[in-house]
Amino acid sequence: MKKERVNGRVIIQISIMWVFVLAIILTSIIAFFRNHIFATSIVKEEKISAVEPNQNAVDILKLMVENNYSNKKLVNEERKIDFLKQEVQDDQLPKGEKKVIQKGKKGKKQVKALQQYENNKFVSEEILESNIITEPIDKITHIGTSEFLEKYKVHIGEEMYLTETTELKKEAKKDSKDLVTINRYLNFEVLEVSKDWTKVKYKEFEGYLPNKKLTSEAVTPIIKEQNRIALIKDSLNKDMDLTAPSGLTLSDYKTILGYNASDKNSIFADNYEAFYNAEQKYGVNGIFIAAIGIHESAWGNSYLAKEKNNLFGYRAYDRDPINSAQDFESYVDAINVVAEALSKNYLTPTGSYYNGTTVEAVNKKYASDKAWHEKVFSYMELLYDKLG
Repeated sequence: MKKERVNGRVIIQISIMWVFVLAIILTSIIAFFRNHIFATSIVKEEKISAVEPNQNAVDILKLMVENNYSNKKLVNEERKIDFLKQEVQDDQLPKGEKKVIQKGKKGKKQVKALQQYENNKFVSEEILESNIITEPIDKITHIGTSEFLEKYKVHIGEEMYLTETTELKKEAKKDSKDLVTINRYLNFEVLEVSKDWTKVKYKEFEGYLPNKKLTSEAVTPIIKEQNRIALIKDSLNKDMDLTAPSGLTLSDYKTILGYNASDKNSIFADNYEAFYNAEQKYGVNGIFIAAIGIHESAWGNSYLAKEKNNLFGYRAYDRDPINSAQDFESYVDAINVVAEALSKNYLTPTGSYYNGTTVEAVNKKYASDKAWHEKVFSYMELLYDKLG
């Protein structure tokens, strides 16, 4: 009896053990399938998240900086771009001289950067993005290399002068075609320089002159006055406008009308100021007036000049020149009356005897001698030549 009880207990214990094992196995199976279903759900959710757009995207970089990196700073700002500096050698500029041809201007760019700080002090930065808004403009400076321009202290576009009468050449060589003759001391504009020749503009002509015959006011200070006289003499020609200002000073009149051997009684020398004043008041070239007086009175030696102070044969008609000629109180009076008559009657378009403003035009009504204008003009040449 006792043995049977023991076996029955053993059987019962074995049964309980198997039940426990089965329970464990069942629990594991349930757990396996639960985990598989959960993982599958996650995968599906992830797939759905990958397909559908996120309406509330998070700036991860900004989030990292704000929450995890207190020593970093994200910036998005406009910055300036420095311009470059260019230096160019220029043989049309005096040696050593600098000239800014183009001013530099900074550009602009939009920059996004991650900056590193230590103890609130900037250490470095990483450029994340950079976009140019405006390109910078380079500064361009020319540096002169011309020894010729440096020597004469002139620049392109300024004036230089001739030291002697010279032919203006079409090309920069001796055997080139002559364009025009330029008289000594006359000025011209400098257009371009080279080793031996300078390209210039003289009146309507452009051509070349040899460097060895050129000078400037810096090197030859007296050239300015010499040029003034040269321009006055250069303006003298048979077709000159007698109403145009002569450019002569009172001192010039004294030089021109003084110390003439033919002026034995010093009539013109003593009245140089009257001729100058007549030009200023009536707008008629004073040397032209003096030349008429010299021609008509034979340097003040005529009967009318001595007896009537009439240097000009004024109103001396051919039928009776002695009696018809006008009397004047003085030579100054005669000079002013004739100057006014020439201005109103001969050289003004509304004048009774107007035919133009040249010496030849005045001749048509002033004198019966058809060669009168040539004789008068020859005296003008004589007087102008005294300027030197």
